[in-house]
Amino acid sequence: MEAEALEPLDPESQARFDAVVGEIQKREKSKRSAREIWHAHHWPDEYDRCMVIAGRHICRRCLILYPAALAVAVLSLSGVTLWPRSLDLWFIWGLCLPASGDFVLEQLGVIRYSARRQVITTALLAPALGRGFGHELAQTWSWEFWGPVFTFCTVWFVAALIGWQRRQKV
Repeated sequence: MEAEALEPLDPESQARFDAVVGEIQKREKSKRSAREIWHAHHWPDEYDRCMVIAGRHICRRCLILYPAALAVAVLSLSGVTLWPRSLDLWFIWGLCLPASGDFVLEQLGVIRYSARRQVITTALLAPALGRGFGHELAQTWSWEFWGPVFTFCTVWFVAALIGWQRRQKV
């Protein structure tokens, strides 16, 4: 039995078919991205915020922040500090401000993303987070750690939410 040749679709039907195929491809691409997002909490449209290591996208801020903060926390617990202990609150809160300003202004669309600026502000943030974490490891529920964490995480979350809502309207 011989296969019958298909007739070409009329232009309107072809356009609908192409739209359906495009939507299916878009959903499949989104599923792949969701499976891979654990390597970087950014979706592919924000991979400019990532570095590629061994073929995986890793968030640039996290790659700098957490190892440096952990090193500062360990040094802090062993008695090595970057500034006098009496100035901890000033340095911890103050060093959080540049990264917070950068993140908030970028999320609200006031400034464009800059990898260089992100690296610099994250390098300032890391010792503050590390020193605060050192306080937390030494004494649970320390104000030096949780005060800035609750404050700045709330500010960052609200800015990200407002920015996301603004981008959805465009």
